[in-house]
Amino acid sequence: MIICRSSISPRIFCACLWLACLLMPEKLWATKVEDSLLNQLKWEKGDTARIKILIELGDACDVDNILTYAQQVMKLCDKAIAEKHQPESFYLSGRGSALNGIGYYYSHKGETETAFQNYNAALKIFERLGDRKAAAYQLNNIAFIYINRGDVATGLEYQYRNLKVQEEIRDTLGIAYSLNNIGHLFADQHDFGNAMEHFRRSLGMFVAIHNKKGIAMAYENIGAAYSGQANRQQALAYYRKCLEIYEELGDDFYIATALGSCGYEYAKIDSQDRALSYFYRAIAIADKKHIKTIKSYISTSIARILLKRGNIDSATYYATMALTLGKEIGNLYELQKSSGVLKDIYFATGNYKGAYEMQDLELKVRDSLRNETNRKAVIAKKLQYEYDKKELQLKLDNKKKIWEKNILIYSSLCLAMVICIASLLYTRQNKLKTTVARIELEQQQYRAQMNPHFIFNCLNSIQHYIVHNDVMSANKYLSEFASLMRTTMEYNQLQAIVLQQEIAYLNSYLTLEQMRFENKFTYEISCSADVATFDVQVLPTIIQPFAENAIVHGLCYLENQGRLSVYFEKEGNYIVCKIEDNGIGRKASQEIKSRSGKTHVSQGMELVKKRLALASKLHKKSFSAEIIDKTDADGRASGTLVVLKFPLEV
Repeated sequence: MIICRSSISPRIFCACLWLACLLMPEKLWATKVEDSLLNQLKWEKGDTARIKILIELGDACDVDNILTYAQQVMKLCDKAIAEKHQPESFYLSGRGSALNGIGYYYSHKGETETAFQNYNAALKIFERLGDRKAAAYQLNNIAFIYINRGDVATGLEYQYRNLKVQEEIRDTLGIAYSLNNIGHLFADQHDFGNAMEHFRRSLGMFVAIHNKKGIAMAYENIGAAYSGQANRQQALAYYRKCLEIYEELGDDFYIATALGSCGYEYAKIDSQDRALSYFYRAIAIADKKHIKTIKSYISTSIARILLKRGNIDSATYYATMALTLGKEIGNLYELQKSSGVLKDIYFATGNYKGAYEMQDLELKVRDSLRNETNRKAVIAKKLQYEYDKKELQLKLDNKKKIWEKNILIYSSLCLAMVICIASLLYTRQNKLKTTVARIELEQQQYRAQMNPHFIFNCLNSIQHYIVHNDVMSANKYLSEFASLMRTTMEYNQLQAIVLQQEIAYLNSYLTLEQMRFENKFTYEISCSADVATFDVQVLPTIIQPFAENAIVHGLCYLENQGRLSVYFEKEGNYIVCKIEDNGIGRKASQEIKSRSGKTHVSQGMELVKKRLALASKLHKKSFSAEIIDKTDADGRASGTLVVLKFPLEV
């Protein structure tokens, strides 16, 4: 996933660290996904499947859990590579994803050296595999580490390498984030004009692809650029926009960055109470989530306000905390700001030795960050990038001209052949369309024949209630029957429906039959964990006739304790449906009917078999039904089992 990551300075500019996918999931949805994946992981035994699930868990989980999942992926991949399992590329890619996840975790926690080592190792793996997109993500993450160290020139070099790859592979989202990060670099050098240009281009791309996380990040960075130009009102307007989106997404980390940004602007216009209100909300989140970068920046800002108010002890506490955190995470920006505040505190309290030490530290760090070499490096790299881009475009234009000339020569030679082939294909396609239309017409005919059969049985049940003067039951049954008939007519117009719709339809039918037979039987409809009921498609209303047969030819003869089970499972490229009852069996049912003089022959099964045969022709895949008469240990009938097999893709 692409996740925004803040590099905190006096204005909070959001740069981006990449994980594996493209979007940071919203908090509630992500929690549901994580729970679902954990349930899958519990039952999955194969290493390959476990690796895939663990990588997905790393994408969906909170940052605090990323390390756990990434280390499990690393362990499984290292084991597979050592044992020479194939394909090796899969396990190498999994290892690269794990390294990236570990790098992100440590970067988020402020341990940038450990993060850098993991990102670099991931980059080497993805370059070896030729995975340019994943390699680009690592270039971005490494660039971010260099920038935090104050090495802007090297950071920009990596960032432009990343942008070139993103443009070549046409990754719109990746380009948008890369433009944002380059804007972040210009802003750090106080070149707010170039920064604003990149942020607005980035915002346009995020809006076009409806990426809320990116839109919020762009708003925050535009606000920060306005802040750099001392336009406080515009800065606050954009900060409020981004805060509203972050709160909608439920993202605590970025809520804290936006709160810090608002607090900074209020502090600048000397609205100290409002500034402290925002800062205290932000630092509470940073404490809860153990985010050292935000905690360091906010502590510095709080210390500066408390110093103005003369609250020296509290100011010293927050400034010292900020300096300690800045050293821990190796963030030069925070070292500069926190040492500056401590310098002012020590001067105010007469601690001139301490003030001199802090001033010396502040100047050294400032020289590292704000020197002219970095500024020139930014401009030179930008010009080099524009030049390289034009050169690449010129080469592409030349290649395009040569290609167009060759096409003109060869097209005239191929035209006659294309016309001949097109004629043959047209004739063949017309024949194929005619055949398909005929088969579909036959399918509709059989479905239409099944409707009267189904209606007849239901009307018998309604008649039963009326004859026995059970008006309430008749009314309830009629209402349920009308609803079921509407669904039946709707589904009979379709070639296929999703399995979840078929299950709901079957459930409605069986509820009616329970009422009809006065709860002589119970039923259960269930699926194995690997069946995606909202994705798999089946023929509409195909299972109901088999359930009906189980009831009227088996279960209805039992006094009670009848059981009907419908179970769906995945078997290779097929979905298997097993319909099982504990009725008296087909043979006994036929004997009873013979003795009673009933001569009616059910047409339902014949119609279903014809539908399955036609479906096999139409889709060129096997649709089958097998009916098995069950017997107990003594050879007596113990019910019927029907096994239906449908292809996964209809």
